[in-house]
Amino acid sequence: MGKVEDGAPVRGGHGQVVPDELRPEKSGTLYAHREVADKTGRVSPHMLPQPFLPVDGKGGEDLAGPYEVVEGWPDQVEPGWRLSGPSGAWVESADRVVVVSHFGMVRDRLTPLVWGRNVFAMEGSPYRTYGAMEGRHENHVVTFDRGGHVVDSWTGQDDRFGKINRVFVDPSDPERHVWITDSKKQTIFKFTNDGRELVMAIGEVEANSVLENPWKAEDIAWLPNGDFYTAGLGRIDRFTRDGELVWSRLTRGTEPGQFLDLHGLVLDTERHRIYVADRGNSRIQVFDEDWNLLDVWPRIYAPYCMRMETGGDIWIADGFTSKFLRYSPEGRLLASWGTFGIAPGAMWGVHWFDTDDEGNLYVCEVYGERVQKLRPRSDVPADDPRLIRTLHRY
Repeated sequence: MGKVEDGAPVRGGHGQVVPDELRPEKSGTLYAHREVADKTGRVSPHMLPQPFLPVDGKGGEDLAGPYEVVEGWPDQVEPGWRLSGPSGAWVESADRVVVVSHFGMVRDRLTPLVWGRNVFAMEGSPYRTYGAMEGRHENHVVTFDRGGHVVDSWTGQDDRFGKINRVFVDPSDPERHVWITDSKKQTIFKFTNDGRELVMAIGEVEANSVLENPWKAEDIAWLPNGDFYTAGLGRIDRFTRDGELVWSRLTRGTEPGQFLDLHGLVLDTERHRIYVADRGNSRIQVFDEDWNLLDVWPRIYAPYCMRMETGGDIWIADGFTSKFLRYSPEGRLLASWGTFGIAPGAMWGVHWFDTDDEGNLYVCEVYGERVQKLRPRSDVPADDPRLIRTLHRY
């Protein structure tokens, strides 16, 4: 290190000219938290959540594609706790959003930091503590209003659940029963709309689960007559509206027409097609209504959720790449957007998404352990192909 005389550095040969103690402080925005230092003591750039929309049409980033975050939505169910792996949502309207979570509640994050290399490795990192924080099997099913306030929680049913995967409502059901799939209890539960009464349960016995091809409660899709299909692992099953098993397709494997770890099912009755999210094989498979294979869409890494717009386009949420992917009915990629992360507007492990009649998008993240409400940006044209419009109801 060079010497200093009268407050000025004196050159002493090759190497450092300005000693460390005289160098200016680094950015308070990017270097404010010493607790992110690695084991050598080095602190790399890091950051708290920041606004990302342009100002007067300049700058900004498309962190959430054509959307912006509705800040503060939803409220915490309890101070210091967050929903543990939100896995599904039924959006009846902007005023009634029913959210289900894998495991109930988990302790809140230990740091507000969201950006930077060291944030991944620091003590208390949300990326490291995922799945390791204290949890409580409570508040598995919570209803929020448009402001994110808690309207209701099905605490009286919490003991029934092990790991909730999805929540559905048959679009043709005038009583709007609520259906919940649970992949730890391996049960589909059918409740009254208010969640007070269990109407029906379907488990492995009723589904004729077998050792070589077990049944799993994952996804449900209804036919116009009230019959419904279930999809999970390597099989598709059809039940009557009363829960009687009438047909099964047991095809576990990697060949075309076979399945691994199914994670989505869409019935397009207008075009007479059935779309299957074959997550374990990183693809979408397309069948006719008699389950003859029509097409395969390959190289879709992790299709965690699949929905269909009423116009026929298919939307995929990729749980690994954090992308929303829009495909034509023929499988052509039309648009994509999304950013990996835990900052507001970024995403980690999208397991389900839904829209309301005002164009808002609700995103359930099992790894980010949160639900985000996004609204279309005011600077985005209404015909932007990245906007997710009215979705087909199962």
